[in-house]
Order: sequence, then C-alpha cells, then structure tokens
Amino acid sequence: MVRLAAEPLSAEAFAPFGRVVKRPSRPHDAAGPGWRWWAETAGLAGDGRPWGIGYLDLEPAPLRFDWAERHLRTLEAILPTARDILVYVGPAEHPDAPDRLPALERFRVFRVPPGAAVILDRAVWHGAPLAPDGPTQALVLILEGTGKQDVTVVRFPERAVEIEAPPTAYGDQTTEG
Repeated sequence: MVRLAAEPLSAEAFAPFGRVVKRPSRPHDAAGPGWRWWAETAGLAGDGRPWGIGYLDLEPAPLRFDWAERHLRTLEAILPTARDILVYVGPAEHPDAPDRLPALERFRVFRVPPGAAVILDRAVWHGAPLAPDGPTQALVLILEGTGKQDVTVVRFPERAVEIEAPPTAYGDQTTEG
C-alpha cells in the first residue's frame, strides 16, 4: 500500500499542480472599518462556459483515497471555509491517454487551511478533499458542465493510498453556525 504524508501548503511545493491563493503580501487595494481588499489575486481562465460554484459538505472519513479524476480543459479552485482540508493531487501527465494514472507514489497531499485556496491546473489528478480535523465545508469554482463534458475518473480500490496527517493544534475547534 502507498502511504503519503500530508504536507503544509506552500506556493513552491504546490507549483507542479497549480497555484496557491492566500492573503497577499503586497499592500491592500482598498480598506474600510473592519475590512481590507486585495483585487485580482488570481485569475481563472475559461473556455467560454460560465463559472459555477459548488458546495462540498465534508465529514471525517478514513484518510485514504482509491480514486482520482481530472479535467483536461478545466481549471478548478478549492476553498476551505472553516477548517483545514486535505487535497490530494497527481501530476498532469499523459493528456493523450486521459485515463492513464501516474504512479500513485507520485501523488502528493496538501493541508489547505481556511483563508487559503488552491487552483488546480488542467489535467491534474485529484479527488474530493478530506476533512482530517472534523466536519467542514469547501467551495469549488469550476466551469459549468465540467462533470458531464470534461471529466475522467479512475478507480483503484485494490491499491488504495493511505494519508498520514497528524491533527492540527486546533483540530478540536468548532465553528459558530
């Protein structure tokens, strides 16, 4: 069985799979009482289809995955709302063979905290994020129709990948709802 350790999120480590969105280090563009705004911190190129916003309700589950999907024409942004999520990703290899997975050892897992997001490049293998520290939610920005027009799913139940992700120091926190 393959075991992957969850890594802290950094722009450098995530670069082979896409981009990280977080609070910019540059001065804000506007501010007022209780708020600061940074415009256009990241762009999402499309192909003419409108963008949709998906909602993920995540519950703790075993930290493993036995499937992955990819979108050859579509970027995807994943934004945790209340707690860390684990996002697993694999290299965007073999676009000419859409259902050919890279070696499972080449996948990586990133711990994405609330207030940050990841933008997956086209053809990057991934799956539904995991909730290692308790129930949470995530928003997903993806071009409408991607799940019908631009998705390849590969299942590998006999080779499930286990994720090692120690709980965070705030793993027992609750959110006001």
